[in-house]
Amino acid sequence: MERWIKLNLYMGGAGILLCGASLIFINKIPLFLLPALFGVGITFKCTRNIYKNEGPPKSRKSYNQSKSRKRKK
Repeated sequence: MERWIKLNLYMGGAGILLCGASLIFINKIPLFLLPALFGVGITFKCTRNIYKNEGPPKSRKSYNQSKSRKRKK
């Protein structure tokens, strides 16, 4: 679990850096607002995961692996 929190901290920091770097160049190219908002979204999601103490997502298999598939002839 500590590894998941550490990953969220690094991704949140990367989101802040992406937002800051994009805001520097927003005067020349207004399209840089999109990566800035993406960085804010990453930071918001990571801090919410840390605050609510959520773990990594669980993986589920959507199909049964024990059954063999029929092959077309």
